[in-house]
Amino acid sequence: MGTTDPDVGPTYDVVVVGLGIMGASALYHLARTGLKVLGVEAHGPLNVLGSSHGQSRIFRRAYWEGEQYLPLLERSYAGWMELDGATHDTIAVRTGGLFVGSPDSKLVQGSRDTAVRGGIDHEYLDAGEITARFPAFRVADDAVAIYEPDALMLFADHARLNYLSRAGAAGAEIVYGRTVRALEPASGGALTVRGAGWEVGCGTVVLAVGGWIGRFLPGEIAPLVTPMRIPVYEFDVAESVERDHLPGRFPVFLYEHTDGALVYGLPKWQMVDGGLKLGFHNRQLSPMDIDSGRRPPADAERLELWQTIRPLLPGVRSTGRGTSCVYTMSRDESFLIGRSRELPGVVYASACSGHGFKFAPGIGEVLAQLATEGRSTVDISAFGPERMASADAVQRN
Repeated sequence: MGTTDPDVGPTYDVVVVGLGIMGASALYHLARTGLKVLGVEAHGPLNVLGSSHGQSRIFRRAYWEGEQYLPLLERSYAGWMELDGATHDTIAVRTGGLFVGSPDSKLVQGSRDTAVRGGIDHEYLDAGEITARFPAFRVADDAVAIYEPDALMLFADHARLNYLSRAGAAGAEIVYGRTVRALEPASGGALTVRGAGWEVGCGTVVLAVGGWIGRFLPGEIAPLVTPMRIPVYEFDVAESVERDHLPGRFPVFLYEHTDGALVYGLPKWQMVDGGLKLGFHNRQLSPMDIDSGRRPPADAERLELWQTIRPLLPGVRSTGRGTSCVYTMSRDESFLIGRSRELPGVVYASACSGHGFKFAPGIGEVLAQLATEGRSTVDISAFGPERMASADAVQRN
């Protein structure tokens, strides 16, 4: 099989379906083992239809969401450092991370707890220390923050393309513009990956298709996930304070508003077009048709974000540009990673719930291990779908 026009082809050890950041990482980890692997992507190397596109993402380990993420975060941090050191592209910039809220906010308390338990370097800053260190920010007198000096800004498109490039260099075949229509059991425990007019056989499939996962595992995973549209914005800042919003003086940040809204932000990178990246993490989410639901943000949505962020970042101008991204949400806003019971031979990762990109090196490694060894050396016990059934049983009782 060629890399651009497959017909019925030879058997592969593993086929990776979906080459967003999770699939790209998994393909790289599989290819470096020497197995015969194929990556299949319905669109091009870069596209705006999933959850992996764009200029930048946040990487942090002082994780307010809980210490169960630490094993994956540590593997991912090592992976980002490896990828950044292996390429001439900029993959990661150490900006530091500032996590701002009231002393009793979930963000501050959770970030501090995980940092302490994980031995992660951090500082606890009061309001005066926040504004003195980071002059772009204005906070209430009772505000505090956790500062993580090793937090990163990741360059999303660069990361994805470099994983694909390294996978190809390690021997993986990659096919673009081919939509997988079905995964079917074949003789001898193998699987057939089938599209319109083509098919290939393999021993294992890695399914990394984000919001489309329910179409392949309709009984097992579809009831547990919901694709959600969420706006993402770029804002300009006043010229007089622009320097305060660049990396070196402006960290990646999370801000928990007094009404519970959680806002994230990343600085403008000098070598990339675009402005200050801002967005809600837990507001403006709406269920979407995964194939056609990417309408741009409305004026009212942009205004809501600006009004929430204006007291914190007074230099931000009211005009902002926006696009939409996809959060594939689980009910508890955490990952689904595992081996399929519905379709033996399939391993999957989905429901990244809006905070998955940073975990791509670790999750890619886990998927490769599940596909080749049947288990992972990283603790993923918190991310199996059985927790949903357990939660439902507790609610019934």
